[in-house]
Amino acid sequence: MSVTRIGLAALAFALVASPARAQRDDNPHGASVGTCITCHKATAWKPAVIAPTYKHAERAFPLDGAHKSASCGSCHKSLVFTQVAKGCASCHTDVHQGEFGTTCDQCHTTRSFIDQARMARAHEMTRFPLRGAHVAVACESCHARSGAGQAQYRGRPTTCVGCHLTNFRASKSPDHQSAGFSQDCTSCHEVTTWMAARFDHSTTAYPLVGAHKAASCAGCHADGVFKGKPTNCMACHTPDYNKTVTPPHAASVFPVACLTCHTMQAWKGATFDHGRTQFALTGAHLATLCTSCHADNVFKGKPTACISCHQSNFAASARPPHSQLGFSPSCANCHTTVVWQGATFDHNATLFPLTGAHKAALCTDCHANGVYHGRSMECASCHQANYDKSVQPPHASAGFPATCATCHTTTAWQGTSYNHDLTMFPLTGTHRTTLCMSCHGDNVFKGKPTACQSCHQTNYNASLRPPHSALGFSTACVTCHSTTTWSGGAYDHGTTAFPLTGAHKAVSCTGCHGDGVYRGKPKACESCHLTNYTATKNPPHASGGFPTTCATCHTTTAWTPSGFDHNATQFPLAGAHKAALCTACHGDNVYKGKATACASCHQKDYNASLRPPHSSLGFSAVCSNCHGVTAWTGGTYDHSTTQFPLTGAHKTVVCASCHSDGVYRGKPKTCESCHMTTYTATK
Repeated sequence: MSVTRIGLAALAFALVASPARAQRDDNPHGASVGTCITCHKATAWKPAVIAPTYKHAERAFPLDGAHKSASCGSCHKSLVFTQVAKGCASCHTDVHQGEFGTTCDQCHTTRSFIDQARMARAHEMTRFPLRGAHVAVACESCHARSGAGQAQYRGRPTTCVGCHLTNFRASKSPDHQSAGFSQDCTSCHEVTTWMAARFDHSTTAYPLVGAHKAASCAGCHADGVFKGKPTNCMACHTPDYNKTVTPPHAASVFPVACLTCHTMQAWKGATFDHGRTQFALTGAHLATLCTSCHADNVFKGKPTACISCHQSNFAASARPPHSQLGFSPSCANCHTTVVWQGATFDHNATLFPLTGAHKAALCTDCHANGVYHGRSMECASCHQANYDKSVQPPHASAGFPATCATCHTTTAWQGTSYNHDLTMFPLTGTHRTTLCMSCHGDNVFKGKPTACQSCHQTNYNASLRPPHSALGFSTACVTCHSTTTWSGGAYDHGTTAFPLTGAHKAVSCTGCHGDGVYRGKPKACESCHLTNYTATKNPPHASGGFPTTCATCHTTTAWTPSGFDHNATQFPLAGAHKAALCTACHGDNVYKGKATACASCHQKDYNASLRPPHSSLGFSAVCSNCHGVTAWTGGTYDHSTTQFPLTGAHKTVVCASCHSDGVYRGKPKTCESCHMTTYTATK
């Protein structure tokens, strides 16, 4: 038996054999820790190891990561386990000196105290998220410890030069500091790597394009000048400009703006834009070699006139002979830049523009005699033969003008139409479709009379309704007839002393001229309407002495209804008189010399008036003194015409207040005659 087993047996025996000795039931590590065998073994008290069955998380603090392998004593310095604090700082010295608080798991984990990934994620919440090579850089590279040994985290600079100022100053190719480069490193460098920096030239006043993109920096900045570098072409390309001999740029004083001809893609293969000069190239000129015009190496001030290059062509032209005929040396008048041959002369630029069939005529048709300059433009100069042989009508014998354009057009000689509108007798109506021979059968064309009867005398003599000749009608047929048709002529009565109006317009001519009298016909109404005048009984026109001037009451529109204008008499109607029937005043059939005094109609009203009694009071029979023509009742007496004009309150007093005694005439005018009662009662 081993010593250990002998010891345990002895211990057990001692415990059984000594019931009087009390057992210890309190745990020195604290309550609720569990039994001793949770950590201790019977084989040895130390080392104590937590049994897998012990739930440290349920007790107080879950163990994970590096905490699982840590010894108990690392955290439990005291045997009383419940006295151990749970905060990280209770075990781990805070090298940050409280700068980030006591929550270590913002950056650290139990798996690894220095967890770069966790720290990088934590850095995302700061003003400087880590990117590129910054992710793998040790924290101490940017967060160096101060003299007191404390790492610096808060308030660290976020600009590039905060860490890289040394690199900026040490850069010599190019020398950043002397060249005045921006200290914003991201202008050229990336966070992935410091080397292989790229400068963005597009942020400057001279963006790089074309072949400039592939040029090395030293190609332009070999002199070490970066700031204020000139941007004009000649700053770099003066040697190229000076050595160019085809054409010689310097000798020909070509512009120093290289981009006028060259591009930034390549120096060779330059194209000069002639369109920017005073002589833009067109047609065949575009394909012409420069030396064709500039063989003399003259480029500036070169003449632009056609003849400066084409004098030999001008002199050699024989059809037609340009030089002999004094043609203009402005070749562009006939030729184009596309091709010299096949020139077309623009006759429209002369005093004789070509139209119609003239356009298709050959030049020799008119210029067979070789005369081009000062050629006659008269029709007869070419068409005299046509003029002489024309017999329908005979132009020459009839004295037709030799200006062919009067009748003919340039489109075709045949099928001409004479424009009669150009003569003193323009054609209208059926005259337009009348054959020429109808009027010119005598072959007289010039000086032909234009009077109607020169053609229509027969029609005039044959007219019986009315008989034109017998009545002495004017031979100016247009007075009644039109050129559209001879029949249905309409006589314009408006040209006579009796213009027709109203119903007169629709009356047939025989209605007034049934007696065959047309000339000197009377214009008075009764000459036609005396029967109507005599037969009218309501009112009786004849016995009533009505005027025979029917227009006084009647109109030409209709005989009835008529309207008598009383305003034309000595008694204009007003007010209720306008609506009164004629018989109300003229029931006695008296119309002429009728009395106009009020009493002539209103005597009965005057006699019947009792308030006041007009007759007994001797009121004036001039009713209009008090009454109006609008209504009889409601008459107003004008007291100002008496010896007692009304003033003040007297104006609104009713008549009965003063005339209740029926006395109107000789009424006293003293105040007491009405106001004695008021006088007596006044205290």
